[in-house]
Amino acid sequence: MLLGSALVKIDGTGRIKIPGDFSKYIISAYGNELYITSEKGDNVLIYPLPVWKEWLKKIKGSSKNYPITRKYLNITGYYGKISSIDKKERILIQPILREKAKLEGELVLIGNLDHLVLWNKEIFEKNNIEKPLSDEELTFLSRGEG
Repeated sequence: MLLGSALVKIDGTGRIKIPGDFSKYIISAYGNELYITSEKGDNVLIYPLPVWKEWLKKIKGSSKNYPITRKYLNITGYYGKISSIDKKERILIQPILREKAKLEGELVLIGNLDHLVLWNKEIFEKNNIEKPLSDEELTFLSRGEG
């Protein structure tokens, strides 16, 4: 599983280096192909390509609202790009997504079980750390309802 976080920086060519523990797990479990996208443009979702394909099958198979599915596919397609982890464990984030997600300065890369999420560190902290989960939300999660 992809767990934990790491601070990373984007280089002049638009690449980030995936920390070794994340890249080794992804490559051994799924191969080096990725789908890099976003749902809202505020962060970057980095899926091993087989995981992304399974996610799309789930959406297509369970969706009863075609306009929402089409909108989701349009948005993730707009930001999306198939990529791969190179020999130096780097991945390229396409320019439109780098700009929209404000990928500059310190970035935080977070493991989310089967994929990674890349955030501008300042934006992540403002949206998540400064507004922590409430006791009610934590109770909800502890009951397995999340």
